[in-house]
Amino acid sequence: MFHLREKILFHQIKNGDEQAFTVFYNTYKDRIYRFIYFKVSDREKVYDLVSEVFIKIYDYIKEGNDIDNFQAFLYKIARNLVIDFYRTKKEEISLTDAPETVSPINLEKEVGDKVAVENVKRYLNKIKPEYREAVHLHFFENFSFSEIADIINQSEGNVRIRVYRGIKQLKEVLRG
Repeated sequence: MFHLREKILFHQIKNGDEQAFTVFYNTYKDRIYRFIYFKVSDREKVYDLVSEVFIKIYDYIKEGNDIDNFQAFLYKIARNLVIDFYRTKKEEISLTDAPETVSPINLEKEVGDKVAVENVKRYLNKIKPEYREAVHLHFFENFSFSEIADIINQSEGNVRIRVYRGIKQLKEVLRG
């Protein structure tokens, strides 16, 4: 079930309120950008994919469809678009080769953020992709196991195992 605010936004969007869609977009665009950024190295392509996610959501809602879990649905669309992107590109890109996100707040914070992102990418890149995705969604996007299960079309038990094994692999990487 999704939050009351999301429910209200959903119904407003469904009834043609473009301002409500703007609020929805502004609420989730950075999170979806970050999610896709961890998977795609081309910054311009990330922006394209983020736009495509929101266009698909808008079209889906305008067609009169209902959404049980707004966030899970949003991430599922983002995930599927990334999968489609790699199917068409047929290339493997290391997360450590990805360009960094620019933070306009201040130089010190920007440098600190870049170092932190690079460290996270370096370590996450060393674990299996299916574990990496589950760990990322759980710890960086704060999704519950059941929400992750909805996003990646796996059972909740399978998600728990992936997160557990991902943490185990991360510990081994950090020790090594």
